[in-house]
Amino acid sequence: MVSTYLTFDLVNRDMQKSLKTIAGQTMVVNDTKYYQENIGKIKTVDEFLDNYRLYSYAMQAHGLDDMIYAKAFMKQVLESDLSDDNSFANRLTDDRYQNIAAAFNFGVSNGEGAVAQSNGQMEELFDTYDQTIAAQDDTLEADTRYFKVMLGETGHITNVDQLLANPRLRDYLFTAYGIDTKYYNYNAIRGVLVSDPADPTSFYNTAYGNTLDQYNAVKTEDSELAERLSLSTGIPALQDSITLGQQRKTDLETQIATKQDELNNGGPPTLQDEIDAMQVELTKTVEAIQKDQTTLATSQTRYTELDGRLVPIAQTAERRAELAKIIAAGASDAPYLGLMKSLAEDFKFNADGSVPAGGAVTPEKLLEIVGGFFNKQTRITHAEAMFNQELFEQELKTATNVTDFIDDPRLLKYIKVAFNLDKVTVVKTTIEQILTSDLSDPNSYANRFGDTNPEYLELAKAFNFNTDGTVAAGQAQDELQTSSTRSDYMSRWDDKQEADLDKTIKFYKLKLFEVKTLDDFLHNDAQDSFDFALEAVGLDPTTVSKLTIKQALKSDLSDPNSYIYKLNDERFVSLAKFFNFDTKGGVTRQVLLQSNAAITNVAKDYILRQSRFMEGDELKAAREKAQTEAKYYTAAMQRIGSRDELLADRKTLDILMISKGIDPSTVTNDFLKEAFNSDPADPESFVNTQTDKRFAQIVGTFNFDAKGEIDRSSAGEAQNGGEVVATQDLYVRQMLETQQGEENPGVRLALYFERMSDSITDPYVILGDEALMEFFRVTFSLPPEIGNMDVDQQAKIVEKKLDLEDLADPEKVRKLVQRFTIMYDLENSVNTASAVSILSGGSGSAGISSDTLWALSQIRMS
Repeated sequence: MVSTYLTFDLVNRDMQKSLKTIAGQTMVVNDTKYYQENIGKIKTVDEFLDNYRLYSYAMQAHGLDDMIYAKAFMKQVLESDLSDDNSFANRLTDDRYQNIAAAFNFGVSNGEGAVAQSNGQMEELFDTYDQTIAAQDDTLEADTRYFKVMLGETGHITNVDQLLANPRLRDYLFTAYGIDTKYYNYNAIRGVLVSDPADPTSFYNTAYGNTLDQYNAVKTEDSELAERLSLSTGIPALQDSITLGQQRKTDLETQIATKQDELNNGGPPTLQDEIDAMQVELTKTVEAIQKDQTTLATSQTRYTELDGRLVPIAQTAERRAELAKIIAAGASDAPYLGLMKSLAEDFKFNADGSVPAGGAVTPEKLLEIVGGFFNKQTRITHAEAMFNQELFEQELKTATNVTDFIDDPRLLKYIKVAFNLDKVTVVKTTIEQILTSDLSDPNSYANRFGDTNPEYLELAKAFNFNTDGTVAAGQAQDELQTSSTRSDYMSRWDDKQEADLDKTIKFYKLKLFEVKTLDDFLHNDAQDSFDFALEAVGLDPTTVSKLTIKQALKSDLSDPNSYIYKLNDERFVSLAKFFNFDTKGGVTRQVLLQSNAAITNVAKDYILRQSRFMEGDELKAAREKAQTEAKYYTAAMQRIGSRDELLADRKTLDILMISKGIDPSTVTNDFLKEAFNSDPADPESFVNTQTDKRFAQIVGTFNFDAKGEIDRSSAGEAQNGGEVVATQDLYVRQMLETQQGEENPGVRLALYFERMSDSITDPYVILGDEALMEFFRVTFSLPPEIGNMDVDQQAKIVEKKLDLEDLADPEKVRKLVQRFTIMYDLENSVNTASAVSILSGGSGSAGISSDTLWALSQIRMS
């Protein structure tokens, strides 16, 4: 009989060849082909359990063929949430159950099944929103700086064509004026820019100005007709009011004279109070008469003027009806005509298109244009904040009255933000009263309300206006006050915006929870969430139709011919990746690079390996650090969407390799790139021809398509593509061990120990696995009765006989297996191997463990 060691060595020396031999056997080929062709058709755990051929194949792959009969038990295993320590599979001490659960997608991890957007996708969307906004802000700041330099300094733009032919300048200009940047008439815009508005023959006047003047004249006539009509009734009313006032004045004068005579002739002193009261009323009556007389004179003059050039008043209604039709007909064109007028008036190009010596625009007008551009934006940016600061400091140089600041909406807003007064309760007059307060007067506005509103006092102290609102030019603030105001504004300019964003995110989370279909997401009730999602990827909700979004989100991202790819816009693809809608508009499970169960296993294995063989404080510190890194890996798997992104994240790859017992320092980026670009289904691919099969196992857990993107076609399937290959590899390995065990059970034990040695972290792992315990017993010539000892005593014997840290050294593992094979042959030359009974049923591990038997007893078999 060939020795156990020699047989083991023949098998193990070229493991790839041994596995290839097994894989080529007719039965294995047929079973594997069936599994490969049919596992993708399985959608539910019940379908899987009812297909005996698929189910038994997977069970044998995981060394659980002795449990094939226990379908009710296995259903609970397969549906376990491996992220929950109290889930059914995690409560079993046998890792084989956790491994098979991780290989399939029947369980629900992280509490998420079919959802419109997972927590990971949501957090990634929020990050993308921040990145998109930051990029847009950078672009706006750069474009503003460019526009100001190009138009503000002579020599950069020498003619109007250079302005209009430069897309960057043109789009900025058009945005500022509200002109469509996509559809416009080049010649018309050019003609307006080189026109002199004062020249009646200029292009502007002949093309637009005359029409606008006529339209405005019609509106003016209509307004004047309405004004005359109002005066026609107002003048008689004023005349009546004056007549009544005169009568009242006469009555009061008579009454006062009578009372005065009575008082002079010995009447009671109380008459004086009555006289004083009537005198006050008389004064008010006289003032009212004078006011009405002044208004009457003005009204009569205005009426005479209007009546002299308008149609007779009797024809007012008829004429206004005619004018109304003209106004209605021109209303749609009027805004555009107004824009053309602004362009013609704001720019100073010569008639030949050249730039005059003073520049195309004045410095003041340039600032107005930039301000107009910012007015068109939906949110304030750092570029606008800097512009506001510049505008404020320029105004400080020339301002002579508080109205120079509060009458300008942008400067008023600047002051309110700088002093934390950007509230609906703080209006223009509030700011004016604060700025004109005399802080030495306890009754001044700022002092009266400063105790409850300290910002009022801060604002009053920051400026130097007199109580009448005046100030000498350049004296509104000194340098220290300006510096302090600048600091306050720059620290607060986006506070309200950030607070609003926090509210938006909270609302978004609540609203997405309610989304159960694509139609729910597109409904008006979810409009804010819809807008936010589009803005996150750089799409404008006001310009993209919901029909386009609907078709894009229903597209199959794994199909290159689907609707979404015909849009030729990566922003739509990015948006679709943030959601989990199927082709019918329903929600489905998120497809990740790895299954949720595989991610959970990597995290757990990483923590285990990083704290392996440690005790006490060292163990606690190592475990806490490893848990933090494991969270990083879990988060990374939620956001990484392609092979290239994965390969660019070395930290994630290092965690992955450590979880499999691989030292990352020994693996180059080039090796990883070649490994992950291998086809795990091709036995001849780079990763499958490596001596270390752990790399093939790693690659096999990932879900890539041919382009290195997530294979979304696997959504809703029982297994990801990588897990299918991994199951096939496990099946072949189990077949190898089983067949070798039929010839020599010792070889099977040796192969099993070699495969499992890397997962042994403490003595109890060995004690909990009868096959590993038998390997240990035989290796160290211990009697079978050792199993009758107290478990803790057995653990002490394991620690005494075996340095568990040696199991991390492949050479020491090889020597340990060599010792086992020798001791096995020695023992079995006297006594028949008990390994047959230990490995009965074809399993590569022990039979049914005690905790498994207990769990079985709790299930009612159908």
